[in-house]
Amino acid sequence: MPASAVTPSAAAETQATLTAYHWRLTSATDAAGQSIAALQKGIEHQVRLSFTADGLNIRGGCNAQFGGYTYKNGVLTIANLASTMKACEQSLMQLDAEIGQRLKGDLRVALSGDKAEPALELAAQDGTVLKFIGEPTPETLYGSTGQIMFLEVAAKRAECSHPMIPHYQCLMVRERKFNEAGIALPAPDKWQPLYQSIEGFEHQDGVRTVLRVKRYDWKNPPADAPSKVYVLDMVVEQDASGKQAR
Repeated sequence: MPASAVTPSAAAETQATLTAYHWRLTSATDAAGQSIAALQKGIEHQVRLSFTADGLNIRGGCNAQFGGYTYKNGVLTIANLASTMKACEQSLMQLDAEIGQRLKGDLRVALSGDKAEPALELAAQDGTVLKFIGEPTPETLYGSTGQIMFLEVAAKRAECSHPMIPHYQCLMVRERKFNEAGIALPAPDKWQPLYQSIEGFEHQDGVRTVLRVKRYDWKNPPADAPSKVYVLDMVVEQDASGKQAR
């Protein structure tokens, strides 16, 4: 279908698909069909694109890159990207520069595959083709919008009464709240067992942490799965001494 023939409904469907998945880089080739060596590290480090209604975020290199975009008539137009500014090994910083160079201007969009594993192809005017595989965002996977909350995770797990696993060791958590200035309010005294893991978080024995998480209501969970899911958004604080915050 020529670009001018892309219908409003097809454009809206493409936009919805872009925002429903994280897009993991799987291939990068130049105009001659040859692999772009500088982007192979991006495949190894699982560079991912994430779209919101009007913003693009890129992770997997050294720094996060982000900026605005528009989608019209089958063409994705990416504005100049901004970036965080931390220093890393040279190869990862070179990867950031290469990704930023390739993901700019007008890119022809092609979607294929099915909802379980969609594929995205971005073709630049110079013949560069970047291919991605879609992985559902938590919002897509769980069928709800995540609620931001803060959890303090105790340094030690504790045995808890799990209905299916004898002598199960639960994470011990308590919700933390902050005032408008970002100052932590006093922590509640009581810890609660969390009978599931926090996606993206690996507990280290003896290390107390405060996490910003998104809590999702799982609309149609399997019979043995919890109805609420916690996904790590950011590590706010870590204390290897294991002392609890006040």
